Amino acid sequence: MPPSLPGPANIPGDGTRERILEAALELFGERGLHAASVRDVAKLAKANVAAISYHFGGKEELYRAVARHVAGLIGGRVGERAPEIFAAPPPADAEEARQRLETVMETLVDVLIGHDDMRRVARFVLREQMQPSPAFDILYGELIQRLHSTVCVNFAVATGEEAESQAVRLRVFLLFGQALFLRVGEAAVRRRLGIERYDAALLTEVKEMLKQHLNLIVAGVGAERAGSGGALTDRTGA
Repeated sequence: MPPSLPGPANIPGDGTRERILEAALELFGERGLHAASVRDVAKLAKANVAAISYHFGGKEELYRAVARHVAGLIGGRVGERAPEIFAAPPPADAEEARQRLETVMETLVDVLIGHDDMRRVARFVLREQMQPSPAFDILYGELIQRLHSTVCVNFAVATGEEAESQAVRLRVFLLFGQALFLRVGEAAVRRRLGIERYDAALLTEVKEMLKQHLNLIVAGVGAERAGSGGALTDRTGA
């Protein structure tokens, strides 16, 4: 019996799987799961439909693989840029926690705004925020909850609050939102500022402003807590 020939998708090192993931990220972000066909993905990836079946099984499995790819891409870049964000144990004191929070804000700008390929990622993630599918569980479990929980711990140490109080969880989301808006609202920001693109000078200015905002919030929460005798009420009901 002659040796089996490589299939359309299993030639070692040809990068087919990676091309399919990148093409799927582009098309699923633009059109969503149902409007983007497997044939369209294969065409953009310069692969054949059999390659998608070989590597992923089907379109829904490919969609979930894209979600894992997105979570790994962002998480990997965050970890590479600032490994202390996911470091254990928690910060030793309020000052170390505050410094880590500053690093978080800088890292969010560098990772989410400083990379042009994050436009495609943002489209995909935004679709999942507006219309969650089973893939959202992947994004949430492997990226969002992990990052958010870690930052909540740092915020709590910096302010004396409880890390899992509803107030702290909400404040951390609002902090994230300041950086995220520059990506999801990029067209409006660029038009209002009269610029064609985000350059390094602007991103440096943004990072400094975000750190100022962060420190004002941390100081304000700490002062409010001190003024109330260290017993802030969670106004949101948690």
